[in-house]
Amino acid sequence: MKNEKQNMGRRAFLKLAGSAFGISALSYYLGLTRRAAPAPVDTLPDYADQGSGFPVFRGPYLQKNARLAAFLFNADLERLTVLCDQALNVSESFPYKYVPITPTLMLVYADMHVSSLDERDAQVGLIPETEVSFWVLTVAMQRTDSGYIPHHLAWFLPHLLVDEGNAIATGREVFGFNKQAAQFQKPERIEKPEFTADVFGFKQFGPEVVAQKERLLELRASSSPDSNQTKSDWEAAKNKITDELLKNIRYDMGGGLIEFAARFINDHIPLVFLKQFRDAQDTHKACYQKIVEAALTVEKYDEGGIMPNPYMLTIFPLASHPFAQRMGLKPGEQKSTHGAWIKVDFVLGSGVEVG
Repeated sequence: MKNEKQNMGRRAFLKLAGSAFGISALSYYLGLTRRAAPAPVDTLPDYADQGSGFPVFRGPYLQKNARLAAFLFNADLERLTVLCDQALNVSESFPYKYVPITPTLMLVYADMHVSSLDERDAQVGLIPETEVSFWVLTVAMQRTDSGYIPHHLAWFLPHLLVDEGNAIATGREVFGFNKQAAQFQKPERIEKPEFTADVFGFKQFGPEVVAQKERLLELRASSSPDSNQTKSDWEAAKNKITDELLKNIRYDMGGGLIEFAARFINDHIPLVFLKQFRDAQDTHKACYQKIVEAALTVEKYDEGGIMPNPYMLTIFPLASHPFAQRMGLKPGEQKSTHGAWIKVDFVLGSGVEVG
């Protein structure tokens, strides 16, 4: 009787949801849709780390005393789609196709201390790290015999700039983060997160051109920051960003996409990566290529607030770092549509191969 009532309840929810998007959203939430299972690891050889995992620590990873600022910017949806196709949807064998669901791009600045939660590497210590990253909210469309249906949401981080070499090694080798080296002029307070990012790169390519330090990014307040910023709790800060993202959900994939995104956008949305390594014999080939997802979980929230005024982002044109072109941002200066800052501890969990 109990199972019969549960099944009747599930059918009622599915009927209320309507449309392919609503059905797949609820079926995923209720455990009816096949989820990608972790690949077996008991047959893999041990990683030869010669004792301590340093510099490529064993996971999971704790980001402690993190000071983060996040800003939303308008971007070109077509460019974001091409970016996802080039960086994630590279094989027909993958079970999901990742599609951006909004022409909104999130820029995140983070200062934190990173350590391993593995019982061996946790004794090594904390590594200071500053990071600037771009985030694209995607829907993972599952391949079925009748076409694609939405399965879950995932954050894709196409570009990450970091000032610490161990973070680059760990991020690339373990997950497939596209981390690149940078130097930052950092803000004194996260409540006023103005910063610059310089990289070792090229303004123009050429066989005789020598790479040098170049300015890539600047983020500045559009006006004098308000010293009386309103602080908010975690739910309020998260809901504000969620509301801004949902305003621009695309309509060309069916009206149910908004309902689908609304159901899952506040859940634990995983990060998605393409983890790959060039083959040593034929460097046009990949000796390893898999889609990896990993959960990011807030462990402790200290405080946060909403930016009362927009911030201005300038991306300088570099042939080696064509960020604006790839992500559909305007060249030169552009104004944020929303901004927030938070102080938290969070954990990047173990990755799962999903394709």
